[in-house]
Amino acid sequence: MNDDLIYRCIRLLVRIIGKIPIGFAEFLSRLLGLLWFRFDKRHRRVTLNNLTHAFGKEIPPDQIEILAKQVFKNLASMLFEMTWSACLSRDQLLSHVEIKGLEHIRKAHAKGRGVLVISGHMGNFEMLMPGLYGTGMKGYAIYRPLDFEPLERFLTPLRERFNVTLIPMRNAAPKVIDSLASGGVLGTMLDQSVDWSRGVFVNFFGRPACTSKGVIKLAMKAQTTVIPLYTIRSNRKYLIEFLPELPLQYTQDPIGDIEVNTQNITNILESVIREYPDQYFWVHNRWKTKNYCSWPRP
Repeated sequence: MNDDLIYRCIRLLVRIIGKIPIGFAEFLSRLLGLLWFRFDKRHRRVTLNNLTHAFGKEIPPDQIEILAKQVFKNLASMLFEMTWSACLSRDQLLSHVEIKGLEHIRKAHAKGRGVLVISGHMGNFEMLMPGLYGTGMKGYAIYRPLDFEPLERFLTPLRERFNVTLIPMRNAAPKVIDSLASGGVLGTMLDQSVDWSRGVFVNFFGRPACTSKGVIKLAMKAQTTVIPLYTIRSNRKYLIEFLPELPLQYTQDPIGDIEVNTQNITNILESVIREYPDQYFWVHNRWKTKNYCSWPRP
């Protein structure tokens, strides 16, 4: 089957699933989430381990498992939400979105050096795009293109309908600098594990997590303003909230500044995750990269 035929099949499937009534779709997403939890041993193990490390001293094991199942249900609901939203116009979708904290990003934008919006994989994180559009400013987003070309072809116009220019992660630095220099609002996520050579280690739920240093490094170089952002589901609506500006540290130690600034944004993301733990992307092994090497045995 060639890519063009697969693309057409994806479009047809999305139209079919997108017509499922919301109430029934919610039931199906809960069922799909439970089945996913039951049969995907690898991601179930990762999720349970992550939640135990993060909340094991506060929540008993049986509650950890209940929380893990809710995580899978929420992630499964993204399938139905994406197909449903794809069948709506931009304005129809925005009627289901509530945006808070616009005063923070407007104040930051008034400084004239662009705004870097940093988020994490919370709720339906695809709602980052409507959030950038809702500011009324030119939006950009750093993203990793999908390896599956037909799905990438389908998703790209859905994301760009919010007047957001997508910037592929590879070799993104020049375009990032240009977008900020032109006064744009640039969105990205900063809560995934990276290789030690591309990151710095910060404290995340009491454990060292290797976090990309490139975004903060570029923000410091452009002397732009950093605004944290999170998205969650709330009563069949999507809440998008911009938080107050995160002041960046500038000293004579640039490496130390990158570490401190990355830690500060991580602290904010962690506080939001603690408030809505069931809506975070716990299936990802955030602590995969270790801050040590095993000593070779003879």
